[in-house]
Amino acid sequence: MSFKHFVCVLLLITLIAVVAKPARAEAMDPQLIMIIAGVAITVVAVIAVVIIANASEGRRRSAEVSTAAGGPAVVVFRTTAVESP
Repeated sequence: MSFKHFVCVLLLITLIAVVAKPARAEAMDPQLIMIIAGVAITVVAVIAVVIIANASEGRRRSAEVSTAAGGPAVVVFRTTAVESP
């Protein structure tokens, strides 16, 4: 089992456990709410950066492959040297 599958299974088990027996509701102070919101925004930003980086890397690789395989042809002319009068 790969690490990715292990994490998915662990998250699924945790979700099922929380849904089956939710914790008792407690009051949360505003500072804790701001910390949780800040962490959530940071996680979303990191995921967005990773997705954008992978997409741009894929475009860059496909551009390199297209220019290497079927790019513009280079034409070389060979001429003889001619002395001027």
